[in-house]
Amino acid sequence: MSLRTLAARFALPARSPTPPIGADFAAHGLNLVQAAPRDGGFSLMAAASLPYPIPRADLLAAPAELARFVAGALASAPFKGRRVISALPPADVRILPLTLPVAPNQSEAQAVAKAATEQLGVDAANAVLDYYPIRGADGDTSGRQVLVAASDKARVLDYLATLEAARLEPVALDIGPAAIARLLAAIHGSDIGQSTLLLNFGSARSFVTVIWGRRLMLDREIDFGEAQLAATLAAALELPPETATSLLREHGIGMGTRGHADGANTELRRTIHEVLHPACLGLADELAHTQVYVASRTRGSTISRVYLNGSLARYPDIQARIGELIDVPVHLLDPFGAFHEGAGKDQDRIGREIALASGLALRGAVHG
Repeated sequence: MSLRTLAARFALPARSPTPPIGADFAAHGLNLVQAAPRDGGFSLMAAASLPYPIPRADLLAAPAELARFVAGALASAPFKGRRVISALPPADVRILPLTLPVAPNQSEAQAVAKAATEQLGVDAANAVLDYYPIRGADGDTSGRQVLVAASDKARVLDYLATLEAARLEPVALDIGPAAIARLLAAIHGSDIGQSTLLLNFGSARSFVTVIWGRRLMLDREIDFGEAQLAATLAAALELPPETATSLLREHGIGMGTRGHADGANTELRRTIHEVLHPACLGLADELAHTQVYVASRTRGSTISRVYLNGSLARYPDIQARIGELIDVPVHLLDPFGAFHEGAGKDQDRIGREIALASGLALRGAVHG
């Protein structure tokens, strides 16, 4: 059974000309975006990012309070309707690439289910599977590449029930990496050219997403995150973890060979750089391996640009520091670049938070 099929069972049968809202129940807040197609691109209808009033798990377990919070979020901007496209929390879904053998008498869905069972050990009877085609080199006949999302059926049903408890109308559940790829493609349109990489920094781990043209090529988890860096710095300098985190947010991950700092902070930034250098070298290796993989799948194409999103994207001088690890242009991701206009005075405040919600909203703008 697919995510789309399950979501359709929960959604109301009547269709609406109003595009559904991209809804991302993130770790610390709710992000909402609604968009509509316009002039060959997309127009932003509404966007909001609100912190949870209580921890996420407690809020989702309290239907009445959740419904009030969601109603307030919808009222904070000119959203229309309650139809939503959302994505499962990362902890509730496994997303892995698979190669499907070419079998003339087998449907694509059957091939995905068989490959997921054999290659991932998924219990198909108790799982919900969905997949997204991955772009490979033209003329490659070794098998179709897909990104498979597998989740326990009970968790999917619980999440859809949570959306309904919030008085939302789920239209579909999407795959997070597919939504991010859709956002990157919309930002650049036909000008995307070569491969583009997104580093989405998380607390414990981060994610590398690559698109080639307008299609998703790769999404994988890497062992690099803010909590890991803070723990390393705390141990080296004998600091409480929260103090180490504050230092990182104020001074970044150190001053590299191209970095500059004022006299008062030069020594501190050099110390942070030295302490975190092994972790940064590990990230550099991950990026180098990704470049090799992209070249192997595209017959020599290289990554043309890197985008940064998530917690570390807020660090000072992060573009220059990551630029030292991968010799391609590095930019901060601006989700509003996918739309004809921004969100006015709120753009700077919410722009960093709504990447996933924007990608979800773009699917709604296209498919309704």
